[in-house]
Amino acid sequence: MLKFLKKDNGSITVEATLIIPIFLAFILALTTFVKISIAEMALQDAVDETAQAVGHYSYLAMLAQGQIQDQTDGFVDSLTEGAAGKLGNNEVAEAILDKLGEIGKDVIPTSGDALNHFSNDMYQGIVQRKYEENVYSTNFFSPDTVTVTNSSFPHGTSGEAADVKIEAENSMKMVIPFMEKDIKIKKVVVERGWVGNG
Repeated sequence: MLKFLKKDNGSITVEATLIIPIFLAFILALTTFVKISIAEMALQDAVDETAQAVGHYSYLAMLAQGQIQDQTDGFVDSLTEGAAGKLGNNEVAEAILDKLGEIGKDVIPTSGDALNHFSNDMYQGIVQRKYEENVYSTNFFSPDTVTVTNSSFPHGTSGEAADVKIEAENSMKMVIPFMEKDIKIKKVVVERGWVGNG
């Protein structure tokens, strides 16, 4: 009668060795996807908060831009008037100097246009700090992997010229068993600046 009884002690061990690695891989993949979701939300919040802050203070920046533009225009006008005074009442010379003055005013950028050349660098540190405040700095959530790729500062009162635009991306390495992949999360925010009616 003992011959008919089967021993199944080893079958549990075989099943466990097949199921446990699959279960652990599933848990690690789920954890990685949760981390990526947290990083995505943190990047969205960082870009949103930065764009809102810039939008709120853009009216003051527009006032400063107007003052800078007035000073620039006044400087160019004084140069052309000074040169015209030295040439006497020559109509051709005055016409040429007026045209050069108009070109000079167009060539010298307003402060808003000039700020757009530096806006990526300006926004970079702010977005990284806000990102770090949301997730703290760890190997996976490093703020150093966040970069501002495209941005603009308001330089007018209507249309796209009145918008704050920030485009940022976060490059991360997704590591799960049997797979390693680089992923990029990209977020774009456009906020209307408080620059008055346009």
